[in-house]
Amino acid sequence: MMQTPPMRVAQIARLTGTTVRTVRYYHSLGLLPVPEERGGWRDYELSHVARLSRIRWLTRAGVPLETVARVLDAEPAAADADESGCDETPAGARPRSASERDGAPAADVVADLRAALDAVENHLKDVARQRDMLADLLGRAREGLTVSPMSPRMVAFFDRMERAAPDERTRAAVRRERDITDLACYRGQMPPEADLLFFEPDEAEDAAALANYGREAAGASHAELEEHADRIVARVERRLSPAQLHHLASQVDTAVVGSFFRLIAGVDPHYARIGPFVEHRFMEAIDRWRRTGAVPFDRP
Repeated sequence: MMQTPPMRVAQIARLTGTTVRTVRYYHSLGLLPVPEERGGWRDYELSHVARLSRIRWLTRAGVPLETVARVLDAEPAAADADESGCDETPAGARPRSASERDGAPAADVVADLRAALDAVENHLKDVARQRDMLADLLGRAREGLTVSPMSPRMVAFFDRMERAAPDERTRAAVRRERDITDLACYRGQMPPEADLLFFEPDEAEDAAALANYGREAAGASHAELEEHADRIVARVERRLSPAQLHHLASQVDTAVVGSFFRLIAGVDPHYARIGPFVEHRFMEAIDRWRRTGAVPFDRP
């Protein structure tokens, strides 16, 4: 039988579309046998090329390197034989197919490949999520909006409030709430339904919102804090229809609402005072909005 001429490492790397460094890395992992050295050179044979090509094929399919050796070297499970142990085909019987003669894949190989496939599918989900996030961020950047975990509606609201703030104290309050909202969105503690609470431009309502931002909570009395919370809830009820309020209240998870208020109270002393009042009023309102035909909350 004619033997193939020996090859150098650079040649087998080129044949399999990889690098010499990678071939040597596979040697170090025990995936590819190291040929004997002859005259200062290592002569690779066709068997090395074949194994290297199978290694590369499996890794391209997503099989982890620590699994490749088990897949390549696993013996197939034995095919059923008759009680005598004879594997010959009885006279008149259908000849066995190649797969039947070779047996089924070893159970550990099936498990390894199943795990590799699961990992790739999970990676695809992550990539799809990243693609959607990047597309959203690109759209925001093209519209001139600040890149943020917040929804475009939230970003547009805070951008507008910052631009319209009449003084630095009000602007600082807007930025403080913006930072907290950004953090809550990143942590998943902002109810999705809260997007409705960041309203479209309205001269009178924007002025009322900025007036609320300009109020100082540190020295406010209990009654003043209650009035402040009432104004916030009343503003929501002025801007949303009864149907929108009912939908919001029916969908929102009050546990997430509570989690949001605990977050803001824990990161900002300002909201540590006003937060419990606003939370209490919102929880009351949510309960009221869930009841169809309820009379809207009507305080100044």
